[in-house]
Amino acid sequence: MATVTVKINTTTRRGKHVIGLLRELARTGKDIHLENTPNAETIKAIKDGEEGRVLKIKSIDELFDAI
Repeated sequence: MATVTVKINTTTRRGKHVIGLLRELARTGKDIHLENTPNAETIKAIKDGEEGRVLKIKSIDELFDAI
């Protein structure tokens, strides 16, 4: 089995069609497996949350003041 990494621009019509096709192929068969790997920014945000480095907001006014 081979592993292939493909970057697809999901904001374009063509990219959405490719993603849809791959998802359908993965859903209907056992020969294709898709993995969702988060990007570096998402990994950092997850790690920050797990370590408690988050901003706790008690009200909408406090949220807008923090922005």
